[in-house]
Amino acid sequence: MVFQSGPATKVERKYYGHILHGNYSERLKTHIAECFNRFFAFELAGNPAIPYISAWHAEERRIWYEFISKNLLELFNCEHSDVSEIFRNSIIDHRIYKSGGLNAGVIKEVITGRRLNHVRDELRQETEKSGVIEAVYKIRAPKKKIIWVKDQATVSIFHEDRIYLCSGCLTVVTNEIEAEEERERLIANLKEALTKVKTLSGLIPICASCKKIRDDKGFWKQVEIYISEHSDADFSHGICPDCYEKATRSIRRP
Repeated sequence: MVFQSGPATKVERKYYGHILHGNYSERLKTHIAECFNRFFAFELAGNPAIPYISAWHAEERRIWYEFISKNLLELFNCEHSDVSEIFRNSIIDHRIYKSGGLNAGVIKEVITGRRLNHVRDELRQETEKSGVIEAVYKIRAPKKKIIWVKDQATVSIFHEDRIYLCSGCLTVVTNEIEAEEERERLIANLKEALTKVKTLSGLIPICASCKKIRDDKGFWKQVEIYISEHSDADFSHGICPDCYEKATRSIRRP
């Protein structure tokens, strides 16, 4: 296939898909050719996003790519024919962010890579109804490097060809997700710490003379003992200036 960006500019890009060379409708072929050229132009612009066009045949239950950005091939260090299987097998988990309303905010649904194989049909049916894909994948790239990519795409259905097309972009969002996970860890640690904090509240019965405190069982205890049992506070004993003056005055008295 030849991409033509101007009257004197021609850039060749090999086509690895099936639809343009297959027994499909002219409407589908025209759509693929137009999308291919647009995505190729997008790639030539040097954008860091990863455009793709994937095709799903409903009856044959197979998926392939009509267009794959070279950035995706470099990411997985593989050939065009292998990227679909490698991508699928590299997914550690699949995350979907849904709105939970004003009170719940955003709800995060995490599907592990192992469970993903059992719910692919269910997810595919949901995307067919909504017409959009928006998810985040945790991926194990070559050399066991963990990266995160956000997938945003639209779904087009060509009923006469029994083909579903996903046209979209993958964006590497590793820094953003790692920052989110670190924030969640800090919040979890803070909540755990707060559950361990002991606080004193309400009326505390204290003796007006000796200053002992009566506990819930009716026993009178020294102030420092009571506070130590009902909080995380510790005591170190010393003597204040007034008490020191009283003590030394009694010693000096004949």
